[in-house]
Amino acid sequence: MKKEMLVELSDVFLRIVNRYNEIEKMPFSYGTDTQLHVSEVHTIEMIGNNPNINITRLSSMQGITKGAVSKRIQNLRSRGLVNKTISPVTENEVVITLTDKGSQVFRAHQHYSEKLNKSIAQLYEGLPNEILSDLKKVGNDTEQLFIKIIEERKESTE
Repeated sequence: MKKEMLVELSDVFLRIVNRYNEIEKMPFSYGTDTQLHVSEVHTIEMIGNNPNINITRLSSMQGITKGAVSKRIQNLRSRGLVNKTISPVTENEVVITLTDKGSQVFRAHQHYSEKLNKSIAQLYEGLPNEILSDLKKVGNDTEQLFIKIIEERKESTE
């Protein structure tokens, strides 16, 4: 019986992950006339949380190359979401800021994240603290398992 329950629980978890991935792949407009993919929205989020950020820092925070960030910024600029300007601190640095439209996306994404977090919290609020503690531990352990798989896959491609 326990083995069957563990298999069912694993299946439920994987379905949840798949549904989340499905949501993440769907472009969304965030109240503007521009459909954005999650990677673009996360870039906007990082710029909104770090005003006057440069390409190097944005690249480091996102874990992608400066070339990939530059390309994404170019795309977002062409759609009127971000600006590139000379740094107010030093003249030999270019910084990225949000336009009004980019700020609108930033705020809408913040609202979406807050609403999602609140909805998830409501699912669990009636559970006893001991179960919540166990769920937190299982979640953290699952994350560590995924990190290990990522590291193993990176090593196998080197």
